[in-house]
Amino acid sequence: MDVVTDQPTAKDLLSRMDDGWAAFSQAVHAMPAERLEGRLGEDGWTRKQMLAHIAIWHDLTIDRLGEQNETGRPAEVEADEDAVNARAARGAGGRTTGEVILALDESYRRLRREVARMTNDQVGANKSWAATIIAANTWRHYDEHLPDLDRRSA
Repeated sequence: MDVVTDQPTAKDLLSRMDDGWAAFSQAVHAMPAERLEGRLGEDGWTRKQMLAHIAIWHDLTIDRLGEQNETGRPAEVEADEDAVNARAARGAGGRTTGEVILALDESYRRLRREVARMTNDQVGANKSWAATIIAANTWRHYDEHLPDLDRRSA
């Protein structure tokens, strides 16, 4: 995870989040549902599973930020990253594409509310730990997966 080296404010983070989310969400909502069921590569996730993956990392970020804000200490993910991703992929299998998109949208709204409640001191605490995980699980994560939503991709 790339560390955020500047000292962003909560307002700065919300702006970056919203900009990244706008582009990502627009691409999600523009893609036909049947394309979201398609695989990313021969043995890869479906786009729907990738969206569930984004949502689960939103939820984990909410939990981790809440713990830091209560204890003053960074909160690590309790499960292995691969296990978290596998859980997200499995969970997407039992839901419709529409349900996954609704869960994704709601997870972003909850995360945005959590960040909006943070003080600048909380954002910058522990060498900007919160800013770093917010960046990693929002705009940087969206940038990583946006090519998967390119209408020209298979």
